[in-house]
Amino acid sequence: MKVALFLMATLASTSTSTLAAQCDINAEYLKADYKITNSHKAQQSNESLTLWRNDQQVAHQRQVITELWQHLANKQIRPIRYFNAQQRGIEYQPSEVRGVQNWSAKNQLVDAHLIEKMTLLNTQGTGCDEVKNYALTEGDNQFKLALFTQSNLVKTFSVTNKKAQTNTVLSLNNVNSNKAEITAQFAKWDRFQTTDYADIGDNENDPFLAKMINLGFIEHSATGFYNQQGEAIQGGHHH
Repeated sequence: MKVALFLMATLASTSTSTLAAQCDINAEYLKADYKITNSHKAQQSNESLTLWRNDQQVAHQRQVITELWQHLANKQIRPIRYFNAQQRGIEYQPSEVRGVQNWSAKNQLVDAHLIEKMTLLNTQGTGCDEVKNYALTEGDNQFKLALFTQSNLVKTFSVTNKKAQTNTVLSLNNVNSNKAEITAQFAKWDRFQTTDYADIGDNENDPFLAKMINLGFIEHSATGFYNQQGEAIQGGHHH
């Protein structure tokens, strides 16, 4: 019996690794372009978001700012907020991060704790294309998630609140796993001039910092994209 169980376990792990071998996407180095559609009653707005993964670093790039997080050896997360046009950045300490230090919300855009609460409806496709479909209804909110199994990339994620008549849809447009291009982008961000969050008070004469403070961009850094309550966590105010 033990031999049979061992063989079954071996076969199961072999088939899983065979599927994984068919998937040529390196989930630790990738660039994923997303479209976010926000609807409220008859009004609709769109914005773009790019998720970057560079081993123990993750970045969420939007039009004005890029939020970058470094996963430290002690499991803490150190955020940096970059301003794309000005090529400047604000560095935060892990203690200055608002909310839970949750790597999954940054790496996947959807908190693993939220996914655990959801019901798995079905699994489609194989290898790189295997997608797990989840759903959850909690209070007035209805969540639907399609997640690529091998890369932990969101294919689509929607949050609908019928009472408030709001709907947010996150949809994947394109994936690039060119490691050289990805590491080059992180190296470019690393060359931006940065200021420690704790030192901003000593640099109020800096025109850039003064402007960003007035616009409300400089604050305790946000925690990720969607938390375990399924709430969108915005990084600063988007004007």
